[in-house]
Amino acid sequence: MAYVFILKFITKTKTERSSFTMRAIILLFLIFFFDFRECSHTFVGTSVMRPLVYKTNATYSALTFRKRIEFMNYTIPKSGNSVIQGILAYDRTHSGATANITEGGIGYNKVKIRMKSDRGNEINYEIYIYA
Repeated sequence: MAYVFILKFITKTKTERSSFTMRAIILLFLIFFFDFRECSHTFVGTSVMRPLVYKTNATYSALTFRKRIEFMNYTIPKSGNSVIQGILAYDRTHSGATANITEGGIGYNKVKIRMKSDRGNEINYEIYIYA
């Protein structure tokens, strides 16, 4: 099947090939654009063989015609000398909200996560922190 496709591509004239190439590039761009725009989960570090030290559900209601921005802070208690090894912020509603680490994070004993909703949508994240 691929051989037939390559053979047809080679036998086309130069203008037909450039037109086909341009269409293929535009199609690939559109596929990647629409596929990646909904990715709103944040995975940083690793959770493999690491103990779960914190789990929470961050749920905030929607604001009409406005974006909602909320922060979540977590600090590992001083009793242990462990540091954060992995952070997972999972968007439970697939609403297009984003979660970014603004302070601390991997290698630190604290983290500050900024969660931002799409206009008029709620924030509903499940957050896991591994040490």
